[in-house]
Amino acid sequence: MIKVQVKRDPQGKIQSFRVFGHAGFADIGTDIVCSAASMLVQNGVNSTEALLNIEIPCDSRDGFVECNVPSLTDQQSDQAQLLLESMVYGLRSLADAYPKHVSVTDTSKR
Repeated sequence: MIKVQVKRDPQGKIQSFRVFGHAGFADIGTDIVCSAASMLVQNGVNSTEALLNIEIPCDSRDGFVECNVPSLTDQQSDQAQLLLESMVYGLRSLADAYPKHVSVTDTSKR
């Protein structure tokens, strides 16, 4: 199972996220659930870096990604949060469609 853990600050902003595990939906190389989760995470991080010029430090290896959102100005933070919330929304939608293969835990108090 792919597990997604989102950690938020007291204001509800994403501070960090971790994605680990394997979906087990299909064989490696043909697993559409794993591909979808990987693409959502890569797009969230890469879009933040390419569109906003904000580097998000990540530790990445086979079946594991952990990223920490840096301290930002208010405007940068709002823009980065929008892109990262889109990533989390996509991962939640994936978990809703494939609940046996993806789970999302969010520390949000909202």
